[in-house]
Amino acid sequence: MKMSYVVGFSNNYPQHVHHRGASIPWDNQWHSCAEGGTWLNSEKPNPNQLLGAMVRGPDQYDMFLDERDKPWFTEPSISSNAGLVAALIALHDPPYSPSSLNGAGSLGIDSYGIFHNIHLN
Repeated sequence: MKMSYVVGFSNNYPQHVHHRGASIPWDNQWHSCAEGGTWLNSEKPNPNQLLGAMVRGPDQYDMFLDERDKPWFTEPSISSNAGLVAALIALHDPPYSPSSLNGAGSLGIDSYGIFHNIHLN
């Protein structure tokens, strides 16, 4: 399907993200929870984009349905983004070295980061 699961990245990304802030129009009106079903069940693309949000993605058979009412595909969540965030943190170069801070410690993330307790045996 050649699709990005990060909203706004590439030419083909999810248009029906399961997220209240993305799917309900910003029209300066108050909307009740019951009214949310109007947008939840809409087949129109979201009126607001959550640029940079990563949705859960495909299932075990590499199938992805870009449908707002199927949050197991289209919901951006902390648990579905945790692996990406951990990988990006591990690749991050610290902005200062400990020696440049006169022994004050690093202000960045060290090269081992959160993975220092993982042993590859």
